[in-house]
Order: sequence, then structure tokens, then C-alpha cells
Amino acid sequence: MKEKQSRTEVGDAQVALYHNVFRRDDFEKTAYILFNLVKEAQRLHPGKKRILFLDIEGHRNEQGGYDPDMLELQQEFLVGFLLNFLTEVHSPLASVRNSGMQEDAVPEALTVRDRQ
Repeated sequence: MKEKQSRTEVGDAQVALYHNVFRRDDFEKTAYILFNLVKEAQRLHPGKKRILFLDIEGHRNEQGGYDPDMLELQQEFLVGFLLNFLTEVHSPLASVRNSGMQEDAVPEALTVRDRQ
């Protein structure tokens, strides 16, 4: 049986978004999946609080920390960008609550640029 990678659960006041990053997934693929989960949640359930729960399989370095892709995903992408469109993010590194109001104007598209 194939494990489902993403799912959405809708409550009265909020939408819970769940995503599991598999070993084969890189930063770019995961960023697009997460962005589209948030965008679709806003489209189907406008204005409801969105809470993201992220699990990561593997992606560890020799010291036991996360590899560069998953470190960047959690620190830069989730907290630095996607949290603007969420109420909370729960990832292996941290649980973070949006200090302001969740933005509902989710951009139409995501462009991932290489930082090099």
C-alpha cells in the first residue's frame, strides 16, 4: 500500500495541512508541494486558519542534523516565506506561530531561484 504524502483535514475554524517529505524529495519539489497545499486550502476554504504539520523522512547528515535542502526548507522557506500565509507551522526543527494575521492573498505561482 502506497503511503499518502499529503492530506488536508477541515475543521470548523481551521484547516490542517499535513505533508511528509520522503527521502527522494528535494527542496524544490517539496517547496512547490507545500505552496500548492496552502494555495488550494485558501481556494477551497477562504479565510480559515491554516496550520501546517511537516514530517521529514531521512535527509540527515553524518552528524545527525538535517541536510542542506531540509534545513533551508524549514528555516528559510517555511518560516521566512510560507508562514505569512499560515497561522502556525509545526516542523521537526520548530513549531512557529505567525505573530501577525495570516495573509489570504496567496500568490498565483511560486518561483524558486537558486541562491548560488
